[in-house]
Amino acid sequence: MPAPIETRVPGSPTARAAALRSDLAHLLSSDDRLFAFGRRAAWVLLPFGLAMVLLVYGTGPDPRRNWYGDPLGNDFVQVWVAGRSALEGRGADPYDLPVHLANLKAACGQACRFAWHYPPVFLLPAAAMALLDLQPAYLLWTALSLALFALAMRVAAGRRDAALVALAHPIVLCNLVYGQNGLFTASLLTLGAVLVDRRPWLAGLCFGLLAYKPHFAALAPLLLLVTGRRECLAACASTVLALCLASLALFGTAPWTGFLGTLGDTNRIILQNAAASLNLNASAFGAVRLLGGSMAAAWTAQGLVAVLALGLAGRAWLRPTDPALRAAALLVSAPLLSPYLPVYDLAPLVPAVLLLALAAHRAGGLRPRERALLCAVPLFAVVREAAALTGFPLGLVLSMATFACIAERVMPRSVTPSRRRSGTGGAEALTEPAAAGSGRAA
Repeated sequence: MPAPIETRVPGSPTARAAALRSDLAHLLSSDDRLFAFGRRAAWVLLPFGLAMVLLVYGTGPDPRRNWYGDPLGNDFVQVWVAGRSALEGRGADPYDLPVHLANLKAACGQACRFAWHYPPVFLLPAAAMALLDLQPAYLLWTALSLALFALAMRVAAGRRDAALVALAHPIVLCNLVYGQNGLFTASLLTLGAVLVDRRPWLAGLCFGLLAYKPHFAALAPLLLLVTGRRECLAACASTVLALCLASLALFGTAPWTGFLGTLGDTNRIILQNAAASLNLNASAFGAVRLLGGSMAAAWTAQGLVAVLALGLAGRAWLRPTDPALRAAALLVSAPLLSPYLPVYDLAPLVPAVLLLALAAHRAGGLRPRERALLCAVPLFAVVREAAALTGFPLGLVLSMATFACIAERVMPRSVTPSRRRSGTGGAEALTEPAAAGSGRAA
């Protein structure tokens, strides 16, 4: 049983400060206490976050605007507008920026600056959402993304309480507030990574469904190819082909022509002009630009990080590795390859850390720096604000810290048995469920 978290009511400020230091020290030295604290925090944060999403961002005085005056569902509004255009036989509209902006203004009654950069396969779910009015579509989108993410975390963790802690992560709330697709991306990557050996066809289906986000989808097929997982690769390729043919059959060739024609504009708008603002981009490229670096320096940094990410993923998948760590390596590496990484697309880091914790418990317990990483989770809630106020790329720092912890587990150094036994702090808390998340049982 996890050790209970003590609650003290000291009389003086000095005693109160000492008690706080003691509690923090226990969190940083005990797996049991850290996990118990995470569970208790999740029971508070998750209902509060969902209530805020539904009441503040999912409703408003205007049928299509929330209480902040923003479009209902924030970024989701352009998914709905693009889907409505596709349903009305104007599938190329989202790729014509002036037309798309005019459609957005007509839908939400105010000027928007969203550009549509997704390939035409994304018009399939967008059109499905557009069958409903904007508010019920946003609420359905939110429910589906949260349900799929909960399922993926349950499959990865092998137990409900660990999945609950993952659901309370600030990045989850960020995606729900924005109405973004980061939870779908993280869920599909996670399911594909943990099911790749148990259910190769299902894993390939999950990887293939990521075709709506090519810069996240590219790494998994490459790893399947170099590791000889032909059945999974075939399922992935078949899924992508089916999605492309379906979009052609339903919406014609015009969206594909428009998409290919806007690739140069996407690079200009997103990377050169930083139209979405530099504080949103948590990639190595974005970090250098935020710090005032040149385009050449930004691309150099992005290239170095991409090489590191490819190296870790290749090492984890090409050599015998704990299945949980192998999956975590894919999840932490895929986002780092992209020069454009909005903060909500950091969502794959949530299952990556979860899988890291499971592997750590199975190996004898969390290391101090891994506990520190878990204690730093609340910082994800202020990633964009920190970048905007200080010019400090906190998002990249947290990504690289996660990357470093996983890399240390994937490429371990020889240690003495006594060192491996030290600091476990009650590793039995997750030992049995970890086996379920390692790829041996659903």
